[in-house]
Amino acid sequence: MKPSYSVLGFVAVAILIGILEWRSGEQAANNELVVTEAQRAFVREQVLQAGTPAAGSANYEQAMATYIDEEILYREGLKLGLEKDDLIVKRRVVQKMRFLLEDMTPIAPPTEAQLQTWLDQNAQRYQTEQTIVFDHHFFSRGKRGDEAIYQAGLARNDLLAGQQIISDPFPLQTGSGLLSRERITKEFGVATSDTIFDLPLGEWSQAVQSPLGVHLFKVNQKNAGRTMTLEEAGSQLRSDLIAAQREAVNDAGLAALRATYTIKEAP
Repeated sequence: MKPSYSVLGFVAVAILIGILEWRSGEQAANNELVVTEAQRAFVREQVLQAGTPAAGSANYEQAMATYIDEEILYREGLKLGLEKDDLIVKRRVVQKMRFLLEDMTPIAPPTEAQLQTWLDQNAQRYQTEQTIVFDHHFFSRGKRGDEAIYQAGLARNDLLAGQQIISDPFPLQTGSGLLSRERITKEFGVATSDTIFDLPLGEWSQAVQSPLGVHLFKVNQKNAGRTMTLEEAGSQLRSDLIAAQREAVNDAGLAALRATYTIKEAP
């Protein structure tokens, strides 16, 4: 006859109690939990954030009892080594150690000279937006089918000869003014946007295919963009430099810790 789950549960609890009671006199003396005013204030704040009455209420006492229970379970778990080989616990400890390294090595606010040096060394990251003005004729595949490319080629010849052509309405509201590269990429896709920005000024392109159909483009004005000034780069430049400095300091701190360890390969 198989034992019932209740009996198995009782045996498991009994074994656990036996393990927990297997303590030396020194270990038993360590089972002291001192609740500080700071801890009580922390629990009180948690109760307040939950939107319930704070100190002196049943809610606070219950929250305090839960805090103590969790602290006891945490300590007993450490005694049993339950934190070992736990990837989540390991990552959390590593994260806290990184925070500790940061607190030990504060980063001074960067000077204007440091900001300018960083800007000069990373100019490609701080460019004003590329913009362009172009004329556009669209040939719909939905309307013209496989003839769209051929008809676009004929239309280009007419344009080069100074003649007027009839093309199809473009389904998107691109506009005819100064447009950013981001806007063009959003409307036409990356490949077509790259093609447009590579075109020489004042010349009608060959037929350009996109997911929308076939296009003819003529670029009238092109602003290639430039490196921003310190003022234009602003807070993004400052935060990027501080992040880079922080990473360098953290790497140095970790290297110093690593130097105190001897790394060996297991046989």
